[in-house]
Amino acid sequence: MLKIFIIEDAPSIRSQLIETLQSYANIKVVGFADGQREALQQLRTIEWDMAIVDIGLRDGNGLAILEALQKDQVTYGLRIVFSNYPSPALKARCLALGAIDFFDKSREFSELIDCVKAKAY
Repeated sequence: MLKIFIIEDAPSIRSQLIETLQSYANIKVVGFADGQREALQQLRTIEWDMAIVDIGLRDGNGLAILEALQKDQVTYGLRIVFSNYPSPALKARCLALGAIDFFDKSREFSELIDCVKAKAY
């Protein structure tokens, strides 16, 4: 069972992700947060295999989350960025901070889901 934590501040996108991901037998959404502080607190205390991280959040941002997890020097789960800011520079920064992939929210929802499914099966 692939345990996923979602960091997304837009309720409609978060709901769509949860509904889509939970429809697969080997995937379970174990939590979500809409801000940096809450996300880091939960990511450091619950068991998860993958985090889907938005860049723009209610408080803070996804880059700070990726950086904090990297600095913890603890083996955490996989991190994937799902953002409205698909610049090559931002993608490179996210990958340097430990993300395994980067998807554009406006065009790559199905590619994100395919990536997650590939890790679950």
